[in-house]
Amino acid sequence: MRKLILALSLPLGLAACAAEPDGAAQIPGDYALVAVEGVTVSGTPSLRIAEDGAVSGQGPCNLFTGRNNAALPALDLGALAVTRRACLQEGGEHAFFQALGAVREARREGEELVMTGPDVTIRWRIATP
Repeated sequence: MRKLILALSLPLGLAACAAEPDGAAQIPGDYALVAVEGVTVSGTPSLRIAEDGAVSGQGPCNLFTGRNNAALPALDLGALAVTRRACLQEGGEHAFFQALGAVREARREGEELVMTGPDVTIRWRIATP
C-alpha cells in the first residue's frame, strides 16, 4: 500500500515542481500604447503580436505590418511596411517608428508589455476589446 501511495504521489509532486509558464508565451496579443520613453506621441497607437511572429498595428497616424524575425522574447522587427497617409500633424510618427525599429526584447510586467532596446523603452498595456 505504501508503494502504491508513493507511486501515485510522485507525478503530483513533479507537477508541482514544474517551471513557471514561458514568459514568451504571454507576449502575443493586442496592446495600446502607454508611452515611448522621451517622445510625445499623439493618437492611439496600437500593436498586435501574433503567435506566428506577425506584427501589425497603428502608429500615431499610419498603419504598419511586418514580422518579428527572432524568437520571442527577442525582437527583430526589421523593415515594417507602413502606409503613407497624409497626416495632419506629425505627432511623433517618425520617432515612434524609429523607436519600434530599435527594440530588441519584450517582456510582460503585469498588464503591460515592455519593449526595450539600446536607449529606448516602449510601454504598452493590454488592449481591452
